[in-house]
Amino acid sequence: MKEKEQFNVNNKQPHRDIPMWLLQNDDYLPQKDRERYLSKTLLGILGRLIHFRQQMQIQTESFFSVTFKLIYVFLLIFSIALAHTITFLLLLLAGLLAYICLLDGRQILSLLKPAIGAMVFTFIIIVPAIFLQGTIVMLLPFKVFLSTLLVAALSRSTPFYLITKALGGLHVPSVFIMSLDLTINYIVLLGNTAIDLLQALKLRSVGRNTGKYESMGNVLGMTFLKSQEYAKQTHAAMLCRGFTGEYHVVQQHHWQKKYIIYTMAIMLLLVLFIHIEGY
Repeated sequence: MKEKEQFNVNNKQPHRDIPMWLLQNDDYLPQKDRERYLSKTLLGILGRLIHFRQQMQIQTESFFSVTFKLIYVFLLIFSIALAHTITFLLLLLAGLLAYICLLDGRQILSLLKPAIGAMVFTFIIIVPAIFLQGTIVMLLPFKVFLSTLLVAALSRSTPFYLITKALGGLHVPSVFIMSLDLTINYIVLLGNTAIDLLQALKLRSVGRNTGKYESMGNVLGMTFLKSQEYAKQTHAAMLCRGFTGEYHVVQQHHWQKKYIIYTMAIMLLLVLFIHIEGY
């Protein structure tokens, strides 16, 4: 026993003191830096993605079918483009305002924001034409406002997948439907990729980062490379599944009483437009 105790005592490691630099407190105060541009970019992308996700939660049960909505909106936009008096435009504005009054504040803002933005942009472009052709050109911003408001209302009340399905039922070229469908899907995919990259950049930017704008360029470049990777994967998936670029929409049309109301609404619009415009 004595030999074992002596052996253990001899094999003890010598005591080492902790270095002084480990005992000192690190009073590191990073310099403040502006991250408004980075935060606004993140919020902007998140807002667009939330809009696309809310599209999937739209209630699809409605008296008016998606096909009728598309046809009626197309006729309204076409009549707006052909209108040369303000009377028909004011009647259409009254109908849209009556529809908007049934919505809540957030939905009203989502409709009016793009419409007002498009109207202001159009007004800025045609300002020089006011001095040449008078006030008649002022109808153009008003027409743009009404057209954008109609499209925004259609987008708010109808999911995108039902719109593409209705376009297929109307025998719209498959190339257009495929481009629209892929564009919407890639906006969501690339938006998620950009959010992950921007969040990583924001977390790693401790203190003042002088190369932040260069890093933003790297984020754009990485997003572009991801888009190429997604495109190759989509092309390979299409080849494996034998996709020929054609959308086959199976729709069973049965006569219903509401089709009479659809026809009457379209005829009323045409008669009202011809009577007011004098065609």
